[in-house]
Amino acid sequence: MANEAQTGGLDQLVQGVAELLSAADDFDKITQLELLQQLQNATAGAIARVSADFEISQRDAQRRQQVPSRERGRGIADQIALARRISPAQASRDLGFARAMRRDLAGTGRLLSTGQINERAAQAVHRETDHLEPTLRRQVDGDLVGALPRLGVRAAANAARRAALAADPDGATKRATKAAADRAVWFKPQPDGMCKIVAFLPAPEGTAAFGALKKDTAAAMTTGAIDGRTRPQVMADLFVERLTGRPREAGLPVEVQLVMGTDQLFGDAPANQSGQSGQSGQSGQSDPDGPAWLDGYGPIPAAMARAIISGHPALFGPTPVEADRAQAWVRRVFTDPVTGQVTAVDPRRRRFDGTVRRFIRIRDQLCRTPFCEAPIDDADHVHRFADGGPTDIDNGAGVCRRFNLVKEMPGWSVRVLHGRPKEGVDGADPPHDPPPGHGHTIEITTPTGKTYRSTAPPAPCAATTPAGGDPTSVVEAFLTQRLDLRWAA
Repeated sequence: MANEAQTGGLDQLVQGVAELLSAADDFDKITQLELLQQLQNATAGAIARVSADFEISQRDAQRRQQVPSRERGRGIADQIALARRISPAQASRDLGFARAMRRDLAGTGRLLSTGQINERAAQAVHRETDHLEPTLRRQVDGDLVGALPRLGVRAAANAARRAALAADPDGATKRATKAAADRAVWFKPQPDGMCKIVAFLPAPEGTAAFGALKKDTAAAMTTGAIDGRTRPQVMADLFVERLTGRPREAGLPVEVQLVMGTDQLFGDAPANQSGQSGQSGQSGQSDPDGPAWLDGYGPIPAAMARAIISGHPALFGPTPVEADRAQAWVRRVFTDPVTGQVTAVDPRRRRFDGTVRRFIRIRDQLCRTPFCEAPIDDADHVHRFADGGPTDIDNGAGVCRRFNLVKEMPGWSVRVLHGRPKEGVDGADPPHDPPPGHGHTIEITTPTGKTYRSTAPPAPCAATTPAGGDPTSVVEAFLTQRLDLRWAA
């Protein structure tokens, strides 16, 4: 239970901001915005201070628990992430920022805490001085304090960079070496069924790669082998060809996992066992134009899912009839007729194995840690395998590699709730496990005693059936009818 003497004032502050009304006069509205911005800046400074203090007390607790020195600190940022409803990766970055404000950039931290600069400007100073030795970093911080309140974010970054170069002329070389070691590639889903693949590369390699794409694009434009595509489209298609090793017309050589309903796949309602075609909107069918699920990305339009299945190069081109003729492997996924949650994956398969792992990836979609949203790395045992936990779908959860390690730290526990958990505040255990018939829910308890619950989402294309109906017969009959399937044992 929280100490009201230490947290009650924050509750009142949140309530006061929530009930704030806009001023009648526009001059006063601007004054409100100025003060609210100062409050936001000061809040960011307070979050940094409390986070840094929490890390110190948690490390002390881990030391008393005789946690090996190489593992001390693990799980601290994860607790902060749960409290702040952000991803663990973001919490780790913010914790590094909080350490810097406390240890080496105290002047910048004071300006942030008093609302005189915003968090982005403070982050810019942190980022541009991160490579400096602590003594030099404190020197740069002292040099910048007087100017920072008058600078914007970019100007603050430039000032910090200049001061860092003046303090340590060799710092640029050290930073370039450090940055080269951090080279990486990221995948970022974007709206409208698109995504970004971002590469962080040393300038020579990045320039050479982009130059090669530009050169080959220019050659394709000259020869006319562009099929009406624009220059950016040709460059994007060449980028995919370079990574996959296959031309655009040949389709993708990697497995793409889709979750979609039969109506979305074929564009019409399956005939039931009586030979009658289903009606639009009738229970037991998915929405033909509703979202499908692309593993590793998220919801996509049904038309795009049909395009992927048919190998159609121009997205949204294939009709349901073209998708019907496509040569693609299909695996049945069964959903609960009431909740829409994935409940089983057909164990009969062709050309691949790992049915249980695939089920968990389809059911959970992303890491089950609340607010994490990272891709699933591991199908983890909720009840530890070493402690007798079974290897089945009920005891499995899709998690990122980070949480799989964090949950092994002292004070962390995870359990499956066999029933819909009671609504309430964090830290309140339900008085009993309610009856079954809900989504797969796990409960995470942190070393401070806080509890957080995570329920697997429903399948985006889930269909429901009337009570007493057979939720699988329609799907199986239709797939067998339309694809002439011969399921392998």
